[in-house]
Amino acid sequence: MSKHFTLFTEEHRDHYVSNRYDLNDADSLESEDDAISFAQSLEICVDTEELSNVKAKYILIGIPEDIGVRANMGRAGASEAWNAFLKSFLSLQQTSVNDVSRFCILGNVFTEDLMNQAKDLNPSKHKDRKQFSDLVSLLDQRVSEIATKIMEAGKVPIVIGGGHNNCYPLLRACGYSKPVDCINIDAHTDLRAAKGRHSGNGFNHAIHDGYLKSYYILGIQENYLSQPMVDLIDSNLNINYSPYGSINGLADSAAQVALQHIDSSRFSLEIDMDVVANFPSSAQSPVGYSFQEVRSLISEIIKQASSFPTYIHICEAAPKYGYENQVGKALATLVNDLP
Repeated sequence: MSKHFTLFTEEHRDHYVSNRYDLNDADSLESEDDAISFAQSLEICVDTEELSNVKAKYILIGIPEDIGVRANMGRAGASEAWNAFLKSFLSLQQTSVNDVSRFCILGNVFTEDLMNQAKDLNPSKHKDRKQFSDLVSLLDQRVSEIATKIMEAGKVPIVIGGGHNNCYPLLRACGYSKPVDCINIDAHTDLRAAKGRHSGNGFNHAIHDGYLKSYYILGIQENYLSQPMVDLIDSNLNINYSPYGSINGLADSAAQVALQHIDSSRFSLEIDMDVVANFPSSAQSPVGYSFQEVRSLISEIIKQASSFPTYIHICEAAPKYGYENQVGKALATLVNDLP
């Protein structure tokens, strides 16, 4: 296995299993009941060469980094989302009405070395920001490598955590041979100039390099659009968006509009958590969808599309700005909503 990926092992699993012993006996090692958590029943794959033999449809991976966010002069914290997600998702209950068998956990992209190199950099200094950008390019290679392996095995990557810079290596993994389309639920276009690498220009790079064809954004706050972004959207018929406030709670019609713009037989789905009002994230805002509206949008997109997304990427959540478990439970809910 690549040295740039950390596999989730049985030892990691043990860390998330709560031992609730029978309280009628002080020395008991017997469980107090027959309850089983996701941590105890989730499928694990400890060899990426065996991914095609995994029973589950979805492969869970994390990207614990915020280098791209900091390169885009955003606030740090997205690096903590993967662990927050694991803590909440693995504590969910395996029952007859909540079955985890559609998921397999693989592990996380190794980012510790890159995060250490970025630790003391200051994005307000141009030379430091250039180093951030170079580190993001190194991260791109790692993300593309594991995403390609998962998709080649016929599985769907569910990617948690990190900045929206990671859309580029994910789109590249899909679009090597043929461009892929994308729906992005986001307050921002992330279409900043394709110069260097950061969390604000991944989609522009993917379009420029021929990996992304048709691109639709749901939830844009137009006051964040720069004039170059407006000009790019006006000049490229493959890019369009629905501004925040235009769907008026009608998730089914909003999803329909987005799906009409793309080829839903082969598309990816991106969710930037800063689209949710007041949600702890890299670019938290008091304006945006409710969490339930985002759940409904995702559900409608998946229900109305002619095929399931090639991957789903949930990014920019930053747990340290919320109350305990807020982000982890939100991310766990979005993932567990998947059919």
